[in-house]
Order: sequence, then structure tokens, then C-alpha cells
Amino acid sequence: MIKSILVCDSQGYPFYSKKLEQDLGEIDPTIFSGLISAIGVIGKKLFKEDIATISYGEKYEIVIITKELFGNEKSIYFVFVIEGKKDLKLMRRLSTNIFIETKYVLKDPSAAKLDIKEKVDKILINL
Repeated sequence: MIKSILVCDSQGYPFYSKKLEQDLGEIDPTIFSGLISAIGVIGKKLFKEDIATISYGEKYEIVIITKELFGNEKSIYFVFVIEGKKDLKLMRRLSTNIFIETKYVLKDPSAAKLDIKEKVDKILINL
């Protein structure tokens, strides 16, 4: 089950963050996105992989799915905090839908940030 979602870029900018389950502790999106961008850069250089999974104890996992913004030399990270069985197919589908619907905002962080929130919330409602 997806507990939380974060969309950030390889420079550590958090575009979107939402807790889907209230039993999960608070996560500061700015600090979390900085950590994820560091993990993404290391993973790409060392392992040449676009999906990373980090386990925390036996209960939680963080799954990072990377999409490249061609022409901007920037990556977008879709981060899912999950509990239980992970559904990579669902997370990839969500990442692709969010990427397609919000690509113009992801290219330029100064664009309307509220617009991305509304679009992603709408995608998540249709989970």
C-alpha cells in the first residue's frame, strides 16, 4: 500500500508531496527531496538503474522511479513510501501519468506550483 508520494528533481526541488495514510510520520519534503536526489545521482552513476528500492526495517520501503527530462539534463524522481507488497506496475503507471500531465511544470519550477498539486491529486484519486 502506498503511504506517501513525493515528486522532486535531481537538484532536490520538491514539486509535490502528499501523505496518503495518516499513520505515517511527517516528512519534510525539502529535506526528503534532497536525500532522494543524492540517492538518485549515486544510483545512476554506480548502478545505471532508474528504479531504486530502500528498505527501512521490515515494514516500510521507499521506491524511487526516475524519468529523464530530455534537453534539460535533469531527472525527475517519483518517490513512493510503501508498506507491504510493492506494486511496481502501479507505481510506474502513476509515475508516467503524473509525468505526462505535469511535464511543463517539471521543466520549469517557477511555473504554477498549484497546478501540479491539482493535477496529481486528481490522478491519485483515480488510483
